[in-house]
Amino acid sequence: MTEQLARPARPFRRRMVLLAVGAVLAAGGAATRPFSWSATVLVVATTVVVLVLAFRAGSEQIPRTARLRRGVAVWSMLLVWASAWEVYAFVRQPDLTRPSEVHPTLSTLLDSALEHGPLRFVGWLVWLGVGWWLVSR
Repeated sequence: MTEQLARPARPFRRRMVLLAVGAVLAAGGAATRPFSWSATVLVVATTVVVLVLAFRAGSEQIPRTARLRRGVAVWSMLLVWASAWEVYAFVRQPDLTRPSEVHPTLSTLLDSALEHGPLRFVGWLVWLGVGWWLVSR
């Protein structure tokens, strides 16, 4: 009986820890200057840690259907295209610490909306939430 009562606390505790870590990361990200090395390091470090955790967790076997293959092909092409655009735009910037209007990255395009503290914090929360949702599926 005690085991049954203790089980629901574990997912709740895990969720609370994830939310707290997300809030700390979002606050840290919102405190960094846009396009600075500290912001870049925070993004890269967070991405690497979450991807490692996602790959270690594994996934369940999904039945392979023609619809799934088409969906994976379409989303993979979109992801490759968007990633190639980001890398090309980032590398073509005259200075890697300043945004370029000639070769805008997604961050450059969203910067005017996310330049203020509270919106920047919300932007980081959304980025972290969407990223976690994507890797936990």
